[in-house]
Amino acid sequence: MLGLYLFVRLVGPLLLGGLVALFASRWINARLAKRPAQQIALPAESLLDSPAAKRRYRRMRRRRPNLTHFQVPPQAPRHWLWITVAVVILAAFGAAALTPEGARFQVMVESAVGYPSTVIDVAIDEGQQDALLAAWSPVLMQAVRPVSMRYQRGRYGPPFDSHAVIAVQVRREGDRLQIATGQPVQAERLRAALATLTPAAAPTVQISERTVAPWREIGWRAWGPGEAQ
Repeated sequence: MLGLYLFVRLVGPLLLGGLVALFASRWINARLAKRPAQQIALPAESLLDSPAAKRRYRRMRRRRPNLTHFQVPPQAPRHWLWITVAVVILAAFGAAALTPEGARFQVMVESAVGYPSTVIDVAIDEGQQDALLAAWSPVLMQAVRPVSMRYQRGRYGPPFDSHAVIAVQVRREGDRLQIATGQPVQAERLRAALATLTPAAAPTVQISERTVAPWREIGWRAWGPGEAQ
């Protein structure tokens, strides 16, 4: 994961800058295609300095005696080029600034690809779900997975430590509540710990282990203790 992050951190801004430059060049070419070609009159032979240039000039006049001017494709104004360079640089620096830290990047990748989790499936009335989550919060908060990554931001300087957390995910489907831990938890130990915190009217609890991908699966939402109050 560290190698992937360093690759994205290096290549991402360069790739975005290249794409911006490509689209800018296509826009400039499209605008130039609508402009007429520049008509430049042929200079007099006496204005040419070198004998070789005069020989080429006389040869061209013999081949095309009626030629009085030649066409030059329209040139892009210089300020267009400066604006393009500025936009490319800003896009590259913006991509570098918006690239998340290493640990957060790992959380984003695992949320999209999937990570091993223990899923608690509870059949409980929708109005009692928040109270149940509040009662189970001491156990659920221990089921998050801390993520850390150590790397160097630049060529010189001390290593940088990045930290993030894969949070507990909650999905509500009417009277069905699903809770996905941030890391695998032994099912029997988890069931026993939840039983000690379950209110008097104990709901039906099913525990299974599977891969969870909150960004690909509909309905999952990161949960914290404050959301259960």
